[in-house]
Amino acid sequence: MPSVIVKTLSKEVIVNINKQFMNGLVRNDAEIDHIVFKVANTRGVDRKAATLLMEIARRHPFMDGNKRTAFECMLTFLELNGKKLEIGPTSRFNVVVWSVKPKTSMDEIVTWIANHTRRN
Repeated sequence: MPSVIVKTLSKEVIVNINKQFMNGLVRNDAEIDHIVFKVANTRGVDRKAATLLMEIARRHPFMDGNKRTAFECMLTFLELNGKKLEIGPTSRFNVVVWSVKPKTSMDEIVTWIANHTRRN
């Protein structure tokens, strides 16, 4: 079975996504490096997307707009890998707030993504 190449987001892309909504000011450069490394070393598109969402939203590597950046990075990553998220605009905020709660696990986020995406 041939392996599937998963497209990833670079540090520059993540910073540029933040610039779309905010000023792109990085609070902690090492945190973004860590997030990129962690995503690269995670298996599965849904788990990588969940890692982006959870890590950016929880680690706050930017001065402002971390939750919005986390969601948009997850969305961009999923689209790059042929998946479309199917939720309404008001649900976006609720998903990010839910994902940063300490009791929300990575597996719960992965399951949520799997249940709310479809292949393009």
